[in-house]
Amino acid sequence: MNDLIHEKDVAEVCGICGIYGKSEKNSIERMCQVISHRGPNDEGIYTDETISLGIRRLSIIDLTTGHQPIHNEDKTMWIVFNGEIYDFQEHREYLEKHGHQFYTKSDTEVIIHLYEEFGEECVHKLRGMFAFALWDRFKKKLFIARDRLGIKPLYYIETNGKFLFASEIKAILQHSEVKCKVNLKALDEYLTFQYIPSPNTLFEGIWKLPQGHTLSYSHGKMTLHQYWDVKFSQELEKVDEREKAEELLNLFKESIRLRLISDVPLGVLLSGGLDSSAVVAVMSGLVNQPIKTFTIGFDAEGDYNEAKYARLVANRFETDHHEIIVQPNACEILPRLIWHLDEPIADQAALPTYLVCQLARKHVTVVLTGEGGDELFAGYPRYLLSSYADVYQKFPDWMKERILKRGISFIPDNIPFSKYLKKIIFSSSDVINRNIRWTCNFLPEEKEQLYSNYLKKTLSENFISNAEQKNKRIEGSTLNQLMYMDIKTWLVDDILMKVDKMSMATSVEARVPFLDHKLVEFVSMLPPELKLRGVTTKYILKKILNGLLPKEILNRRKHAFKVPASKWFQQDLKFLAFEILLSQTAQKREYFDVKYIHQLINNHLEGKIDAGQKLWNLVCLELWHRIYIEKDWSIK
Repeated sequence: MNDLIHEKDVAEVCGICGIYGKSEKNSIERMCQVISHRGPNDEGIYTDETISLGIRRLSIIDLTTGHQPIHNEDKTMWIVFNGEIYDFQEHREYLEKHGHQFYTKSDTEVIIHLYEEFGEECVHKLRGMFAFALWDRFKKKLFIARDRLGIKPLYYIETNGKFLFASEIKAILQHSEVKCKVNLKALDEYLTFQYIPSPNTLFEGIWKLPQGHTLSYSHGKMTLHQYWDVKFSQELEKVDEREKAEELLNLFKESIRLRLISDVPLGVLLSGGLDSSAVVAVMSGLVNQPIKTFTIGFDAEGDYNEAKYARLVANRFETDHHEIIVQPNACEILPRLIWHLDEPIADQAALPTYLVCQLARKHVTVVLTGEGGDELFAGYPRYLLSSYADVYQKFPDWMKERILKRGISFIPDNIPFSKYLKKIIFSSSDVINRNIRWTCNFLPEEKEQLYSNYLKKTLSENFISNAEQKNKRIEGSTLNQLMYMDIKTWLVDDILMKVDKMSMATSVEARVPFLDHKLVEFVSMLPPELKLRGVTTKYILKKILNGLLPKEILNRRKHAFKVPASKWFQQDLKFLAFEILLSQTAQKREYFDVKYIHQLINNHLEGKIDAGQKLWNLVCLELWHRIYIEKDWSIK
């Protein structure tokens, strides 16, 4: 491929919604309107006596004939579709040979004919990111599906004999029969992890359709089905490392090449980390014009400002580079972000993601991103830490008790790596529970102090003790278990949800080449030692990029993409926490112990602890409550 453009006509990222029960044109219009940011270019609605389908369209390809909803030849089936199917052309050729007639050039129409041929198994044919709803008028059946990795979101609710679905919760809330009620168990999950794992949401009765699942609804009966799951190799046999590296590079190139197809300008969100830099490096060999790259930095010292590394990559590949430096006053838009997220995700990266997408939108409509690289190639430092914890757990109990536990208590916190040593020494022998504790925002003992008596009595279950039931155990290495868990929780419900909502808030489509399912299936079957070797994370990815990327990028330590919230809460935003978290509005909810929150803020201001993430978590929750439960639209 020699350019960034026009190989074929596919669909576009949109917002979809629907109501099964009866024709409700006014309701579906309201649902479409509230998600107009997902599709500012076009709106389409279909209604009959049983169904109402709606879509807002962001035109990327097939700009003239891709109007949705789309129907089959005799109009007995209708579909609304959000996403991109990258291999649809080969399916179209097959379908045309089998007698199907097309009236558009879009991949949306391919899905409806695949359904006619293969029924609900059609999802196995699709390569791409998608969330769609297909109405079979003859069978009176609604069929909805979400892509394998959960790149595109989809929510649903069953209420008063009706079934509603939408790309965003706020659309479902437009229906007069849907009531806003807080799911307190989901609130506990949120405070634990800063996001809410599928299928829960923070709204009672509203559910996420999990990644790799379909759902059919007909005559009041709902059937949920998992059609795909990531599988890891259990074999201990040696593989040809050079051969696997070559296969990996070819798959990665193919994934990026497929995601360059567009009738509108494309770019790359370049953080300066390994994954987004890898996208730029490989993409530069597939195009013959400068790549547009976009990055964000912070007016703060330390590891927060990665803009210099992004510039290094941009200079290496001579990209058309754009960057923005964020100031603390950017937090003024936090209520708006909470509204776009539907439910709070206390991932600080939501703010810079929104701002860099806003920057990109001035120049392009589609961006490629590096999400998924850490989960596929073992990029998180805690994977390495967990391998050390496995070694420690093999020590005799007397050694752990008499030597290590006593000795570690005398190591000052300011000694390098002391906090990591303590994590290992005091870690659980159970891999999953150990990882959960390491990734907790509020630990169980902290929530015991944070929660009011009312909340303690209401919550009969603790999410930590439920974790094993929520995360499937797989056989094999510790590393495989951790990567599986992250793909099923952190990746889909935090990272991908954040990227979708923040990019769509600015009417930008984000594509994630690391999460092409064929690439994921290949990488997941690689032996663990090709991902984590010694102290080297992302071993095989770095191997294929050696010589392409600067050494400064290949050898960098992993850095989280977040704002300097801890510093901001001590300086420019120090009154924000007091004004929001200790307000009469917040206290009347009786969720939390006011004295504990007051102490938490003071301890952070005095530098006794770093409570930046905890305060961010609580502030996001309070803003969400005001916007969605109290309907205070003025603050957004």
